[in-house]
Amino acid sequence: MQLHTARLCLDCQEVHEAGACPVCGSESFAFITRWIPAPERRLTARAERAPNDVDTYRQLLAADGASPKTHQWLKRGAVVAAAVTVAGWLFRPAPKKAPMARGPANATPPREPERQS
Repeated sequence: MQLHTARLCLDCQEVHEAGACPVCGSESFAFITRWIPAPERRLTARAERAPNDVDTYRQLLAADGASPKTHQWLKRGAVVAAAVTVAGWLFRPAPKKAPMARGPANATPPREPERQS
């Protein structure tokens, strides 16, 4: 457990790092660093990177096999494919409709008059 994240439960005095005490379930706590000062994690400052390191990283990232022109052609190809797809949807012929039946679909057929004998 890191001292920076250690918490002391104010109800049961359990040391934990969860949002609520695992023993009593209380959410009232105080950070241990309130009483015990924690030293800074990084004792020495980070070294500054030389500008040529940045150029080296850029060259490594660009050397993955695809040049910037290849990426440009791929993007253009994707845009053209999308445009052709949309044009195909817009200019497709309308589907043929079935002839409309007269009257409602669930209507019962008319009854024949009863014969009188």
